[in-house]
Amino acid sequence: MAILKDDSRHPSCEVELNILMVNEESVKFRIEFRFGPAFPAINTEIYCLKRDFLQLLEDITQLEPAYLSMLEPHDPGLCIYHIPHYGEYFFPGYGIFQIPKEEREEAEQRYKLVFVLDAYEKNHHGARECGPALCIIVTMEQIRVFITTLREQVKKFKSKR
Repeated sequence: MAILKDDSRHPSCEVELNILMVNEESVKFRIEFRFGPAFPAINTEIYCLKRDFLQLLEDITQLEPAYLSMLEPHDPGLCIYHIPHYGEYFFPGYGIFQIPKEEREEAEQRYKLVFVLDAYEKNHHGARECGPALCIIVTMEQIRVFITTLREQVKKFKSKR
């Protein structure tokens, strides 16, 4: 199991991903969003092609801090958006705004990730990348630990065969 927690003094939001099955062609995993005691946890099981899952893991480690990204395996079920923490934003009535580098408060680059479960696909209506979501802000080191744990889980299944 791999857990990615919000980077804060009191993290209450986290995403847990647990590999349930791996074969030559596919991966089955369970993903759970936890929001602390304020909201109920949400979880689902997702099947996807193994090559797509491994590519998704690689793509997460290649995020560019200044650019919006949308990461998803070709099989529907999960979509991950990266919103630049200090990117350019459009504010209606004001136009495009970006916080100057000298006014940024973080010592380490952080990444705002939005994990979205595809409710349309789960309800057998096709893929749409819309459904329950969890937004967390993390460091690249947290992302690397999360991805390393998942890669190790995939390898353990491979070695059991």
